[in-house]
Amino acid sequence: MDEIDDAILRELQKDGRKSMAELGSMLGIAPSTVFKRIEKLKKAGIIERFTIVINQKCFENTLIVFLNIRVQPEAKSDVEEFMRDIPAVLDLYEVLEPGDFFARVRVQNISELKRDILVPLSSHPGVRDIQTIISVRRIKEQT
Repeated sequence: MDEIDDAILRELQKDGRKSMAELGSMLGIAPSTVFKRIEKLKKAGIIERFTIVINQKCFENTLIVFLNIRVQPEAKSDVEEFMRDIPAVLDLYEVLEPGDFFARVRVQNISELKRDILVPLSSHPGVRDIQTIISVRRIKEQT
């Protein structure tokens, strides 16, 4: 990776829909060069996918909840698979202390949180503890 690759990544993080021509014009290179570099970044695994960022204001009546989950060491892979299958889980990370997994979930209300997340998760035999943190406001998000 070089400075041009870095610049391409920064611009795509701001707006993933920028055309090759726009990027090339901004960076002073040909659109075909931009295309080749993006393909190279994808093949190298640096760019995993192109996605959208949802305006959270459209979901003001939903809750963003963070879960710190402690599990039995031998149950990590099983709990990971269990969490992957829950549609409300937006992100799941394996972490070091104070837990084993950290998840970000979106639910409509506390009842849905309990019914769809906390009750099934706490019933899982490998789960030792769940700490729940309810977000009151997003201050910054960067893709």
